[in-house]
Amino acid sequence: MSEIEYKSLILEISKKLDELNILGDMICLCEGKIASGSEDDIQNAWSLFKKLEEQNNLGANRLEDMKELLKGVGEWSLNEKVEKFERKRRDYNRLLKQIILVLEEPNNVKRLVAICQGKISEESEGRIQDVRSLFKELENQNNLGIHRLDILKEILTETENHDLLKEVEEFEERRKQEDELKRKEDDSKRRKGIFSLNSFIQAVTGIG
Repeated sequence: MSEIEYKSLILEISKKLDELNILGDMICLCEGKIASGSEDDIQNAWSLFKKLEEQNNLGANRLEDMKELLKGVGEWSLNEKVEKFERKRRDYNRLLKQIILVLEEPNNVKRLVAICQGKISEESEGRIQDVRSLFKELENQNNLGIHRLDILKEILTETENHDLLKEVEEFEERRKQEDELKRKEDDSKRRKGIFSLNSFIQAVTGIG
């Protein structure tokens, strides 16, 4: 999954927590999770999360402490966003594992590498020994990810794995629907924010 999507999640949570003015409470809850003496360097939720990352207590695959922190300050809606991120990541990894099991056959790797030429670095081709390492290289080159599934569809089309191809397409469609729902929610929040600001201005100025 994209590192940008993880950072976007952390940024969204940071902004919401900063609005609540509970930084002191969060630092207390993170005692033992951040380096001793680093508290004075923490100015907001984002910098707290960076300190957690430095101690390997937070990351795209390490969100347990984040969830405990959000529960500790009563932010259950933000906790749900983290759990949704984890579910999406699990679904993506489960899909990859399923595809790897099907494609992992003797003498199949060279054919798959040939299909992926131009999407992996030339120097990496000799190091790719199995489908898992091929997919890892595709991810490293930003040619495979939760929102980058074209290469998977191409591989499955070329190898005539039509059932798996359908699963990838269905997975992709679910992600698009989720993104569209999120876009509508964000648009609604912006409109409400603009309406509230206009109402405030009208109340202050007496213009209506």
